[in-house]
This record gives sequence, C-alpha cells and structure tokens, in this order.
Amino acid sequence: MVLAIDAFNAIYKFDDLEDHMHRGQLELAMTGFIRKMAALKKTWKKPLDIHIFFDGKKKQGDDTDRENVAGLKCYYSQDLSADHLIKQFLIACTSPGEVRTVSSDKQVQHFAKKSRSQVQSSEDFAKWVKEVLSNAGPDPEAGKEDPKMTPRDMAYWMDMFKKGDK
Repeated sequence: MVLAIDAFNAIYKFDDLEDHMHRGQLELAMTGFIRKMAALKKTWKKPLDIHIFFDGKKKQGDDTDRENVAGLKCYYSQDLSADHLIKQFLIACTSPGEVRTVSSDKQVQHFAKKSRSQVQSSEDFAKWVKEVLSNAGPDPEAGKEDPKMTPRDMAYWMDMFKKGDK
C-alpha cells in the first residue's frame, strides 16, 4: 500500500505531537511524526510505501525539498503548500488506485477521489495507526519452543518413511 500523508493535518491527531505543535516545537513534532510512521511501517505486516508531505521548510534556513528518512519519503513544500505537492504526486502516480491519501482537507480529499485514490481522514488514520502500534506487542511465536520428538516418535516416523520406500 502507498500512503500519501498530509503531515500537519495528521500531526494534530496525535496528542503527544499536538502538544509539541502548541508549544511551538515544530521540529520535535515533525521528527516525532516521522518516528511514528517508521514504527507503523515496521509493525504493519504488509509492505508500506509512505510519502509524508510537510508544509514549508524542514527547518528555518534549510532548502531541503525531499529526503528519505528511515525508509520513508519526506517532502517539504518550501514556498508552496503540502496540498499542492500531494496533488502533483497523485497526478504523477501511475496507479493512483493503490494510493491512500490521508488528509482531512476537503479540497485534497476531493482531488484524491477524482484521481481514483483511496481517501482516509486524518482522524481515522490516527485511530488506525494507534491500533496497529498498540497491537504490535511481542511476536506471539517468539519464545515458543519447537516440540521435542521422543526416540520412540523418531523410530515410528523413520519406520513409516522406510515403508514408503519399498
């Protein structure tokens, strides 16, 4: 699955990240969101191609417009809007039906629907992320021992295989 995420739209749906935003700690909120998406990618059992679109600059004075971080593709709109970059991404996408556009912005949702992309509100996305991450827990198969075979079981199965060779 491909996710195209309107970052600041989604950041406000996570309490810990929203707190950073309200305190003016923009970089902490952004890096926190990237970490959360990296955890999602690692936890989700199927391949995820995550594209995160941020409004503005990575940080003041930084002209980075895109980068790969922890296997995620991050885009910084500079003087444009993240909405514009998301629309450009959908236009350039060869299979928009495989893209889930995450935004609560009505214009972005409308454009995504017209592009045949799946649409998920930021609120529903945050609920899904929290659910996936909370169910991550330890691997249920970890710590299980392989069943031990007794010498008697071994002799039985060896005898069965020998009969099949005849």
